[in-house]
Amino acid sequence: MAEPASVAWPPAPIKTERLVLRESEARDRAAFIELFASPEVGTYIGGPRPRDEVERVLPETPERRPGLFVVELDGAMIGTIELNRRDAERRSHVRPDAGEAELGYLFLPQVWGRGYAAEACAAALGWFADALPGEPVVLCTRTANERSMRLAAKLGFTEARRYEAWGAEQWMGVWSPPRQTRMSPAAPDRARRRRFMGGPAGSAAW
Repeated sequence: MAEPASVAWPPAPIKTERLVLRESEARDRAAFIELFASPEVGTYIGGPRPRDEVERVLPETPERRPGLFVVELDGAMIGTIELNRRDAERRSHVRPDAGEAELGYLFLPQVWGRGYAAEACAAALGWFADALPGEPVVLCTRTANERSMRLAAKLGFTEARRYEAWGAEQWMGVWSPPRQTRMSPAAPDRARRRRFMGGPAGSAAW
């Protein structure tokens, strides 16, 4: 992320009802290779990368950088969540200075359809809302990617615009953090627990 001075990284692992979001470790390397080389995962992101290429270039501890969470289920990596700053040339006018955060995610095909992506993305958005209060997040996907479009709606993203890129229609949605309200002394802990466990979106199927 582009504001390392204002956001401590890595954060403590984020636990949801079923998952853990954490920084990548050396033991995740095999799962990263499966993720990047998967034809199903690559369908809407330009296609899979050749497995031998991924194995050759992937470092011993893969993809360790601010904004990237590994999603863990029962001790094993099943996917990734990213929150990165968009480049100025990809201005969306969500923020006057561009540079808004963008949510991205990849999950292994064998765990699709069980609500893990929604649960993990909701937790990452909750963390982001606490770390950078009031900041919007954008999500971009092909309109043909029905799973991703459903997930965006369940997470609370609303359509900002549609556009043509990479030979296909693209969709951009915007998510705004919920406004804080007055709470009883015990309420913040309950609200934070609901948010990190995904709330209603965490039960979505994907």
